[in-house]
Amino acid sequence: MQQTNNMPHETVHIDIAQHERIHYRFLLILFALALSMIAWWQAADNTYRMPGVLAWLGSMACWLAAWWDTPRPRLLARPRAGTHVYMLAAVGVLLIAAIFRFYDLPNLPPEMTSDHAEKLLDVRDVLDGMRPIFFPRNTGREPAQFYVTALLAGPLGLGLSYMALKVGTVLVSWLTIALTMWAVRWGLGGSRRLALLTGVLLAISKWHVGISRVGLRYPYTPLATALVLGFLWRAVRFNHTRDWVLTGLALGLGLHGYTATRIVPLLVAVAFAVAFLWVRPPRTAWGGWLLRGALAPLSTSIAFVPLLRFSLEHPDLFWYRSATRMASGIAEPGLETFLLNLKNAALAFHIRGDSAWPAIVLGDPFLDRITGILFVLGIALVLVRLTRKPRAEWAVVLLALPILMLPSALALAWPNENPSAVRMGGALPIVMLLSALPLETLLQRAAQHTPRWRWLALAGTAMLIIIAARLNWQTYFVTYRAQYEQFSWNSSEIAQEILAIAPYVGGIEHVYIFAYPHWVDARNVAFNMRSPDWNSVLFTIADIENAPSEVRAIIFNPNDRAHIMSIETVWQNDLCRYTFASRTPTKEFVVVVRGEAGQRVCAEHAPTVSHQ
Repeated sequence: MQQTNNMPHETVHIDIAQHERIHYRFLLILFALALSMIAWWQAADNTYRMPGVLAWLGSMACWLAAWWDTPRPRLLARPRAGTHVYMLAAVGVLLIAAIFRFYDLPNLPPEMTSDHAEKLLDVRDVLDGMRPIFFPRNTGREPAQFYVTALLAGPLGLGLSYMALKVGTVLVSWLTIALTMWAVRWGLGGSRRLALLTGVLLAISKWHVGISRVGLRYPYTPLATALVLGFLWRAVRFNHTRDWVLTGLALGLGLHGYTATRIVPLLVAVAFAVAFLWVRPPRTAWGGWLLRGALAPLSTSIAFVPLLRFSLEHPDLFWYRSATRMASGIAEPGLETFLLNLKNAALAFHIRGDSAWPAIVLGDPFLDRITGILFVLGIALVLVRLTRKPRAEWAVVLLALPILMLPSALALAWPNENPSAVRMGGALPIVMLLSALPLETLLQRAAQHTPRWRWLALAGTAMLIIIAARLNWQTYFVTYRAQYEQFSWNSSEIAQEILAIAPYVGGIEHVYIFAYPHWVDARNVAFNMRSPDWNSVLFTIADIENAPSEVRAIIFNPNDRAHIMSIETVWQNDLCRYTFASRTPTKEFVVVVRGEAGQRVCAEHAPTVSHQ
């Protein structure tokens, strides 16, 4: 009887607590929206301002706090045995990833391209006090890389250099390995073995290593994909409100990285549809589903506020590069082109890869032979799993693959740019997960047999990984190195030689490069000299004649024989002329130094670096 008498009081207490939680959530949502409006207002003129940034961060924190205490099912506690071994193995995977990403980084890739010059100019703007939200230079760029590189170049002391770009992107790549293992283990609910195997295959992947070490924004898409997948898989598994909110916030932040990430909202929408159709909830539960379905894009918008304002105010700039890949190119966009692009993108894993040289070996398949075979077996295993023991999150794994290939396949106007290793980079966590699945299945089956079979399976798995690592190492550190040296121009050597002769002629401002079609980018020479303002380029002989006292030394392309002969006439053979012997055959350049300084250069310096 006493318990019966207490029930109304308990019900009232529960109702009051629930009312307080709703009231608390309502206030947090209001705070989040108000702070978002301030962040929007402060993002005017494509500029980050400190009050706006603080409001933006505060809006995300309030929004997440508003939904943090939503009910979540209590999961069965997992056994803790082996946790230390797993953590030690994960550290080992990260160590392998660090070796593949940091080994000989100062020398590979050895030289910058014009894209790097554009990036360093943007980083310089940040160091000079500008705070753009979107960087319109060079067809437009999202901001994340430039602020990370500015931190490395300025406060952390790497300087405005190629090394600062490369260190920034390999750190992002290295973090992606950790996030991918977390996503497989925590988000997908995969085994520890599957998480470690996925991580190690990604760590040794020539595809991921290639797009990471080149120093451009490419690894930001795999990073964003891994982060989003960790929350998205869990949201699909359990349909927690909090996980859909976290998915949206992760996506909104990921969109600040690289343009190819703009396809990930489609993946989130498809995943939500899969989760809904998988469960087929009764109509009475549709309200909760619609709420969660709305929370993901709302959360994305809150995390995307500064760029969202820019994209709405300047859609021409924001969508320029994407639009030009789909239209106004060398081909007429159409269904036939799209289907052909899809086929070529699918063949990139095993048959023929990218036609661009800066990131990976020309035409080389994205996967080595071992990983390529495992990838096909992994797809087959997922299909078998979906027929025997269907799970919505594994259906999302399979559907994610073609969706994340779309940034490359949608190059309808420029089909020669497809397959693209960098635009398909978002698929890397999925590809490595599928490739790891056969190895995990082998180890799982072997664990059910005698210790002898377990050790044989473990040894076989280790051997396959070692062979794959060796293949990837050879492709990147040998074949790719030779290719990059042949295709890139040796701006660092030109910079080194200018600095060497500068004391003879009165400073680098008296040394010029004579322009030649499709030759070295003088901006890269300037950055290699740590003198970004240097821009001494001559285009005609008249430029020399108009500034006789300023031009005291000139760097020529060796094929520019006409202008080399002309300068000998203009300077009446009062000069020193020598050819710099590059470390890479066919990359030599001619140095011409005028007057007495030239005689000193030929006597003291030229014989040690050149052939006459």
